[in-house]
Amino acid sequence: MKTLKTIGLLLLAGAMLLNAQTFKASGDSRNQATFESNAPLEDIIGVSNNLEAVAMINPADLSMVKGKVKVNLNDLKTGIDLRDEHLRSENWLNTEKYPDATFMLKKISGATSLADGKKTKVQLHGTFTVHGVSKDIVAPAELTYFKESEKTKAKIAGNLLKVKAEFEIKLSDYGVSIPSMVVGKVDENIVVGTNFIASDSGTEMAGNPCGCNPCGVNKEMKDKCNPCSPQKAKCNPCGAK
Repeated sequence: MKTLKTIGLLLLAGAMLLNAQTFKASGDSRNQATFESNAPLEDIIGVSNNLEAVAMINPADLSMVKGKVKVNLNDLKTGIDLRDEHLRSENWLNTEKYPDATFMLKKISGATSLADGKKTKVQLHGTFTVHGVSKDIVAPAELTYFKESEKTKAKIAGNLLKVKAEFEIKLSDYGVSIPSMVVGKVDENIVVGTNFIASDSGTEMAGNPCGCNPCGVNKEMKDKCNPCSPQKAKCNPCGAK
């Protein structure tokens, strides 16, 4: 009985995700992630426009969502080239080994749906990874859903999802130590923010794009973009696993 109930829940989760819309954001300089340090001797804001995001959300029902945001830290700019080089070095972020910061979305709380054109305050529950270390976090965010219209099409085709989020991390929690030479110039606490607009134009219905195959890892169906086909990496923008 317990097994049947589990299978039923997995099938329900799969059906809910199949009813969701797939939103993607990449290659747009208007999309960005920021990393802000406010230390006693210096304030630093790093910006990267090398951001990719994918999310499966049903605006009418936020109870089942999946998503991923990836930021390439090699493109992080603080306004001083030498400082950027130091941040990328092995003693700091070590971007040669850990080039990306990622956030894997698991759940949304604070709202049950999104209304067309209305800003909605929510909490994004997921896992943030940087410097090879992953931690579960909750990020306050503002989501705005726009149904495609003549006005929105003039800027970006498709239905749109605007995401604005901000949360704080502690560098030591992610294995990053502050060198003695810059003590007082870099704060232990960093405010991470992201702001992007994703579109469902041209996206394929990929089921669950970010892992957690709702039909089980040994199940596969004929539809190449069905979430029960875990080997079809091209239909899974977050990777084949």
